[in-house]
Amino acid sequence: MEKAIVGVCYDSRQRRILDITYPSWRRYAERQKLPLVIVERSWAGEDFYWNKHLLFRVPELQQASCLLFLDNDIFVSPDAGPLLREWVSPLIGATSESTQIGSSQESILRYYEDYGVHEPKAIPNLEIVNTGVLVIPREQAEFLERVYRDWKERKAARNRPAATAKDPFALEADQPHVSYALQAENRYRDFGASYNTLWWHWYARNVSRRRMPFLLRAKAAALTLDRLPRSLWHVLFRSERALFARALREAALLHVAGSKSPLFLGTD
Repeated sequence: MEKAIVGVCYDSRQRRILDITYPSWRRYAERQKLPLVIVERSWAGEDFYWNKHLLFRVPELQQASCLLFLDNDIFVSPDAGPLLREWVSPLIGATSESTQIGSSQESILRYYEDYGVHEPKAIPNLEIVNTGVLVIPREQAEFLERVYRDWKERKAARNRPAATAKDPFALEADQPHVSYALQAENRYRDFGASYNTLWWHWYARNVSRRRMPFLLRAKAAALTLDRLPRSLWHVLFRSERALFARALREAALLHVAGSKSPLFLGTD
């Protein structure tokens, strides 16, 4: 196996999410003639969120040269291009989340402080790199293993920085630590926002910064999906589904990070 698309699904909640997005993954893998592998056990023990950075531990991926990792809450557009097949850089492919939302440098610095990220040096123009979509060449496996090992050692140490984020998973979160390390060591190349368009950032730019009205409708759609006749459900949530479909047309990969209810609007 030279290249493959990979997801990680380790519990029933993740499975419910993946059941919705997986058909778009399968169609994309078929179009690109790439294997599609779903990892269903943790290779990082209880550190579930770090599995995306340890994929070359998985037996069926140990011979792969490059992987495209997708978070389970990502839809692949029918028009998505051959990102993995054409990737020739030895660097990790990812994109900046802070650029999509227009974060200030002050808020970015506060993000790393909130998650207790070890920052041995100042980085000019520091960004927040989103790790929901990653192109991972085998050359970077050792780097990611080291970032995980260092994080684990700091987590176990009594003098580790305290996470102050309100996120209930602040102490387990992988993204802040990997994001900083990618930039500190010049290990990543930005493949562009289209390959990881964050739904709520898209919504804020193109519709409204007030997400609550849409979120309430999306939650109603999620709660009634299996309770109403599908034809009636489609009619009731036609406008929301049309808006979600528009976002997917404008992105190669649409990432529903945060509130997950809009995921159900993309149901086939």
